[in-house]
Amino acid sequence: MVIKRPRTPRDIVVDPELLRLLGSHSPLTVVRGPRGFGKTTLVGAWLDALPAEEEVVYLRLTRACNDPAVFWQGLAEGLQAAGAVDPVAGADHRGEVVRLLTTRTRPLTVILDDYHHAGRQADAADIDDELVELVRQNDHLFLVVATRTSRVLETTGSLSIDVTVISPRELRLTPAAVAALAARAGVTVGEAQAGRLAVGFGGWPAAIRDVLVRSRGDGGRLNLALADQYIATMVRDLRHEAVRSFMLRTAVPDEFDAELAGRIAPDERVLAILRNVRSAGLLGEEVRDERRVYSYAPLVRQALVRVLTESRPEELRDVHATLMDWHLQAGDPVRAIVHAVHAGSWDAVERLMEEHWPRLITQEPWAMVAAAQLIPPEVAATHPRLQVARDEVGPALPAQDETALPVPPWPTGDLQGITAELRAQVAGPGRDGTALALLQWGVAAVMAGDLATGLYAFGRCRERGHERAALAGAVAPATAGLALTHALLGDVEIARAWLADPALSGLRAGVDGRSAPEDLAATAARIARALVAVDALDEDLEDVVDAMGERHRRDELWALTVFVRAARAGLSGQGGEVSRWAAHLRAAGHYLPRAGLAETLVRVALVDVLLDGGMAVAARQAAQDLPVSVVSLATLARLSLADGDYPRAVAHARTGLAHPRLSQRAALDCHLAIASAQHALGERMAARRAFEQAVEAAVGSGQRRPLLGMRYATFLQLAGNDADVLALWPERFRPTSAEALVTTTTRPAEPLSRRERQVLDALARHSGAVGVAQELGLSVNTVKTHLRAVYRKLGVGSREEALVAAVSRGQAVPSPLWAKG
Repeated sequence: MVIKRPRTPRDIVVDPELLRLLGSHSPLTVVRGPRGFGKTTLVGAWLDALPAEEEVVYLRLTRACNDPAVFWQGLAEGLQAAGAVDPVAGADHRGEVVRLLTTRTRPLTVILDDYHHAGRQADAADIDDELVELVRQNDHLFLVVATRTSRVLETTGSLSIDVTVISPRELRLTPAAVAALAARAGVTVGEAQAGRLAVGFGGWPAAIRDVLVRSRGDGGRLNLALADQYIATMVRDLRHEAVRSFMLRTAVPDEFDAELAGRIAPDERVLAILRNVRSAGLLGEEVRDERRVYSYAPLVRQALVRVLTESRPEELRDVHATLMDWHLQAGDPVRAIVHAVHAGSWDAVERLMEEHWPRLITQEPWAMVAAAQLIPPEVAATHPRLQVARDEVGPALPAQDETALPVPPWPTGDLQGITAELRAQVAGPGRDGTALALLQWGVAAVMAGDLATGLYAFGRCRERGHERAALAGAVAPATAGLALTHALLGDVEIARAWLADPALSGLRAGVDGRSAPEDLAATAARIARALVAVDALDEDLEDVVDAMGERHRRDELWALTVFVRAARAGLSGQGGEVSRWAAHLRAAGHYLPRAGLAETLVRVALVDVLLDGGMAVAARQAAQDLPVSVVSLATLARLSLADGDYPRAVAHARTGLAHPRLSQRAALDCHLAIASAQHALGERMAARRAFEQAVEAAVGSGQRRPLLGMRYATFLQLAGNDADVLALWPERFRPTSAEALVTTTTRPAEPLSRRERQVLDALARHSGAVGVAQELGLSVNTVKTHLRAVYRKLGVGSREEALVAAVSRGQAVPSPLWAKG
């Protein structure tokens, strides 16, 4: 036990609020924090500021005080040496201390530094109880203890006396305090660096000061690489090996809970160690989903992991293996792979990648590539998926920052059926397994909605197939994948070019998806041909759609055949055919994984085919819980058009056009929706600009079918006398002259209100809303609202169509103005 008062360093920053707490003279004040958290420095600064007349005894305990007899003897001798008590008589030091302090009548503050040395286990609790009782009995006695661990006097003492606790949270340095300390130490630190140092060390004062002092000798610029030395020294000086092992091992994961700590650092005292390390302020704590999660400050964790890596590499691998199993049980294959890599379990890495490849390649590509980069090249060379992850996936990824495309929103599932068919065609003895991995990547990317990446994967597979004989079997399915993906994007002419590629010329024309390995590529090619024929409104589209055949497995490819046939039904204009395929689409949704892209496409196709068939009410019901996404926005815009809600139609379409993953097919639909809505609103110049963009998209892509979703009368007005534009609407799909002016919807007419009839009647005498408003004494906005309702109920999109429809239904009498028009 040392009686000499602490020496306060020159370059310190002490929070005035902490000095105030120490000076508040609570019966008991506990200053608790791990080594280097500034406990002694704080006490020394407070002692320096005390008035000379205050009677204070400062005693610093040593490890010898683990023995209770040594503790009481040292306390007695220290009090006596300071003149705070009369000379101690006899050998019962504990009894004498209790007697002398209990009977003291003048104020006395006793400071016990390094109090964690006072006794061990049961002896420590006895000492705590005795001191608390002393303070409770004598109002003139004030006790201050500085300790590294939580003690009984802090917890149970508060039940009988007032206790002030200065915990690690209060002792931590803030970024502002770090900046002030750096200035005193003569180190240049910016605001961002001060914040990084404060957060990186969790505000650990001595560690921060150590880095600053060392940086001063390193040229005066902050050097965070110096942080490890302090932590390494702290770890070496830990008294108990169990605590040292616990800290080193639990620093490996980003965070952990009590259960994981028990697996990483198995010890019967793990919970007690966790509690002590946490109370010492070395662990951050967060309550998440009713469980407590712990983590080290970033720089502390980095230093601990480095110490473990350099001094106990076998333990490090053991921890990573434990974490691999832990994350597998939690259903997180990405983290499991990362830990398997660090554990050097290459076979486990390959197995995990094979089992979870579709999800990894689409949902977690950055993490997977980062893990693959850690694998030695000679190891990766013997594992096909590791090769693909290292050599192909990485270059295809955008930079992982705020400008990068988001992770695709649709899950892919495990693709077991399609993978089995692909494996039968491209895998086997003597064949390179990278082909299967590339094809799976392409299929998974398409199913996740990332069609651009799907094209990249199929393209790389095709290139490799032409370069290496062992991959030749992958050329046909890769080419079919390119054709189908372009067809899905609406790139009709590009898809045609791939379908004409020699690689697809030898595929069977059969329809049994299970009869031969070539059939998967053949199925994809037939679906692509049918989709292209429908989108381009080819003369032979009926035959091409029928040639798709029936796929036995009810998977995503089968769903595409239903999608294409339903689109053909929408072209027929026959109510029975539309209803029949609408029922097929509803049924198809039950066979597909929930919330996947295929199910979303089927649900969107259901709304589209009902709109094509003029069944707006049924379409509205089908779209009630349709999620808003890049796939559905164009359809929602069409639905808003059918409802006469033109501003919403424009809003949906513009949102879709702003999405980075919008397909050419959906872009055309969005331009047409905007043109139709603005035409109906009388915004003719804007409508014509949107229509010109739609025409450009139709000509560039080869699509024609989306044009048929526009009212033919609107198409004629926007096309004008341009023969090339008029030719985009095939003659066999053009309505009769009467149908060109009056909608062919099967929806029953809704009655107009009295005010709506007045507005419609006035519209016959005026060219727009302004004239109607002046005649009826209404605001222009009110008239526009009534006109939208009129257009919706009549099922029309312009003034001219409304007047014609009103005459045909007996709801208005044409005026001379209309007759002239």
